Amino acid sequence: MKLSIIKRDSRVKDFDMERIHIAIKKAYEEVHGNDFVFKDHWSDLEINIEKTILELGKEELFIEEVQDIVVKALNNKDKTVSKAYEDYREKRRIARDTNGDTYKKLDKVLQCSDIMNSNANVDEHSFGGRKFESANVILKRYTLDKVIKPEIARAHIENRLYIHDLDSYATGMHNCSFPDIKKLVNNGFITRNGDVRGANGLSTAFQLVAVIFQIQSQEQFGGTGSCHIDYDLEEQVDISFKKHFSDALFYFEDKEVSWRELDSEICVENKEELKKKYPKLTAFALRELDREGMQSAQGLYHNLNTLESRPGSQVPFTSINLGRRTTVAGRMLTRWLMLASIDGIGKHHKTSIFPIAIFQYKKGVNDTEETPNYDLKKLAIESMSKRIYPNWVNCDWSKNVEDLSNPDTAMATMGCRTLVGFDRHGMGYSKVGRGNVTPVTINLVKIGIKHGICLGEREEANLEGFWNELNELLELSATALVDRFKYICSQSAKSAPFMYRNKSMLGGEYDSDTCIYDVMKHGSQAIGYAGIAEMCQALFGKDHGDDKDVHKFALSVVERISKFAEEASERYDLNFGCYAAPIESTCGTIITGNREIKGLRDEFGIIKNVTDREWITNSHHIPVWKNIDVFTKLQLEAPFTKYPTSGCITYVELDSSVVDNPKAIEQIIDYAFSLDIPYLAFNFPIDTCLKCGYQGEFNDRCPICHSEEIEQLRRVTGYLTTDYRNFNKAKQAEVKERFKHSTITKL
Repeated sequence: MKLSIIKRDSRVKDFDMERIHIAIKKAYEEVHGNDFVFKDHWSDLEINIEKTILELGKEELFIEEVQDIVVKALNNKDKTVSKAYEDYREKRRIARDTNGDTYKKLDKVLQCSDIMNSNANVDEHSFGGRKFESANVILKRYTLDKVIKPEIARAHIENRLYIHDLDSYATGMHNCSFPDIKKLVNNGFITRNGDVRGANGLSTAFQLVAVIFQIQSQEQFGGTGSCHIDYDLEEQVDISFKKHFSDALFYFEDKEVSWRELDSEICVENKEELKKKYPKLTAFALRELDREGMQSAQGLYHNLNTLESRPGSQVPFTSINLGRRTTVAGRMLTRWLMLASIDGIGKHHKTSIFPIAIFQYKKGVNDTEETPNYDLKKLAIESMSKRIYPNWVNCDWSKNVEDLSNPDTAMATMGCRTLVGFDRHGMGYSKVGRGNVTPVTINLVKIGIKHGICLGEREEANLEGFWNELNELLELSATALVDRFKYICSQSAKSAPFMYRNKSMLGGEYDSDTCIYDVMKHGSQAIGYAGIAEMCQALFGKDHGDDKDVHKFALSVVERISKFAEEASERYDLNFGCYAAPIESTCGTIITGNREIKGLRDEFGIIKNVTDREWITNSHHIPVWKNIDVFTKLQLEAPFTKYPTSGCITYVELDSSVVDNPKAIEQIIDYAFSLDIPYLAFNFPIDTCLKCGYQGEFNDRCPICHSEEIEQLRRVTGYLTTDYRNFNKAKQAEVKERFKHSTITKL
């Protein structure tokens, strides 16, 4: 009988009847004593067990299925022995669990002896952090053992395919979202403990935005944001202006007129005419509006950095896109938010971690001095030069089709890099009420090692083997994503009542049996890739920044992933997309392994320029240690960025000499977007003395008060964290090797 057994750790072993023989013999001896002649009973039991297994007609059985068959056979023979066998089985389980991998992992988490820092914004020393990580250990094991298909679990454990946020799989959560902020702020919403009225002014509106982000983030595992905050809150700016104008009438003219009863001409969009007609009243209203706007924007920044409402003392992962609106109200909103960013938070005016601000760059709107929002672009550069944020998104990207009459179709990203592209189910390029459902990431480095020259087994890369294995993993990726999509859709809408009852995500009806499917079908399924640079080194002995032919090959790999995503979209009628994956903790896990994954070093050893560092390079990026000028880096990475329609990011690492040169910064931004790069971000060090508040780049000792209580702010993978020493070890090592561009030469 040729049969394979799937063990509890997903390993596959040949069926061995002798192991069953030993276990049953122990059960008989437990009941009848050692003198019992077991062999007289074994023959019938063996025949019965084999017959039952054969009748199932399977080539693979889980170990638990075999044990259940044994129990049934024993029940028919001797119920007392059957009970003894089950007791023995339970004792073995307890012993296995107590001394097994899961309990050992829990011991390390609870004793803080193995701080992983897999998420730089989770405090793994705190009570909440330990509880969060403990739950993650259990949920990951449960998911691998009981929820996902064995072949997908094996691919994850074998470090071929990474299942993102495995700890959230079994609960049925999705990844990230662009909730309908405008609707929720204006109309209010329902929560578990009551309902919230719609806002009637800026201060309330900004508070509601923070509340919406907070609640929405509880019902997903990724980030949430506004795809156009300067559009979402425009009406609230006008309401506040009218209220202040009404106050001015009372203070200066002793007239009590409700803001609702003011003439239609009294609106913020008409401020220039109002200045001429009612100079004193308008000046007062605008001054008070500006004060309220600034305080409200500052309140949003403080709230989003202090609402530790997610597990592990995390704040919500939030982002706000802005800079496109040319209305008076829209421009005011962008200005207030950028000034709040520049001002910082707390007594030392520290750089805020969230929200990730994203400036929406658009030709004819804010790109040159002649455009209406160019002043906001300059303000955004000032903010970025001090606070690293905003990032920059290219609203002229060739892969996004915008309807200029519909702001919801403007290019926007969910902060870290995630995009939602075209929706085949009717929403087109609209972003509001959509998000990414789930991502997976293919480990390209392992394929490169297996089929490349790096192990000395061949003189030329086995490209046929490489493409065959990549295609196999693409198929497995699609299966993994579709399975998880179905699992998410099998949940009850009551699992996420805020999201489905208030329609923060669009498409479904709360009381409908198909509510979750009707929402999630508009989202994206992301097939990610990691380690292009190390893949090339493994295959050819050089990376895509060294050689034109290698660069061409690397590009063909990403093109193949993109093409497959298109094919999968047709096959499954879902929105698949190629994804330049963010791999914050995975960048190190792929090399060194972790609690459930075997690392490449354990399997292949240390290979120069492949596994000799503590991390692998994100997506298609040129390795961070490469000493090349900024424009060459942009030229090399730009061709890749037309393929990841589910998201990508391009980084430029700077030192302080360039950061203090706004013209140089603007030159880089303009050049990057001329190459059709969709999303751009800058990195540079920000060190803050926690004694006197001095900020600059000085690392370990403050040059003013000489304190060594220094916070060293750096970017992780799209977002900031309070101190880069909170990063996982791999990311800390990567930060130290980042090459900083100190001179900019115009092309």
